[in-house]
Amino acid sequence: MYKIQVDPHTHTLASGHAHSTIEENARHAQERGLTAIAMSDHYGPFFTPLQANGMPVFGPMMNMDALPKVIHGIRILSSAEIDIMDKEGHLFTWDMRYPGMPDDASILDRLLKTRDIGIASVHNYSSHLQLTQDEGTVMYMNALKTPGIHIIAHPGRAGVPFDIEKVVMCAKEQGKMLEINNHSFDFGEKVHALCRDIALSCKKHGTMVVVSSDAHSAFDVGQFDAALKMLEEIDFPDELIANTTLERLLETVENANKMGGYKNGI
Repeated sequence: MYKIQVDPHTHTLASGHAHSTIEENARHAQERGLTAIAMSDHYGPFFTPLQANGMPVFGPMMNMDALPKVIHGIRILSSAEIDIMDKEGHLFTWDMRYPGMPDDASILDRLLKTRDIGIASVHNYSSHLQLTQDEGTVMYMNALKTPGIHIIAHPGRAGVPFDIEKVVMCAKEQGKMLEINNHSFDFGEKVHALCRDIALSCKKHGTMVVVSSDAHSAFDVGQFDAALKMLEEIDFPDELIANTTLERLLETVENANKMGGYKNGI
């Protein structure tokens, strides 16, 4: 029986289509015996408002200093679920810069430097649904190689064809993680089977995973039952689940940063 102490993928009202505050998420996390959650609100063209000049409005995401690091005994990690934008694996705002800034960092770079954990994912954009398997594979591999990205979220339900073995091996080589997303198991048997195949490949190659709720309300924070049931069915090794403890998750993130020569902080 697995024990998951960190929910690395939760959403708040700042995502625009979720229903709870960070305090409500923390309270439910405490009730379920967790030690930490990540505030990983959406960051992408369908979720992030833009100013008149086309610059994104980060809102609460860029004001994490206004929050306590611990709420109701739960450590709050800063994260973001960032949209993959094209078949090359570029992420939202990778090519945008704030005018007048003293360096050449993109807006994406500046955001990632403030995150404890970076998450990349695909949502239902028509261009992604038309990718070939080779294109989908390159897209995910390039996203995994992005400095400051540590997790590919819900690859089993994104609708993008990809070579599971190649992406899993790339994640292993980069020291990064693939997500076993509990919410994905609400999308039918085909998605369930794909998530199982991804987990089996991670088991085969020794690639780390995270198990997450993808909660869009506090009531789902810490809900991993479907994901854990599948992992138990395939006898998935506990040591390959990064978020069984906060210490293991942060160590995995730090190792990935070191392998890529990446440092958080601006």
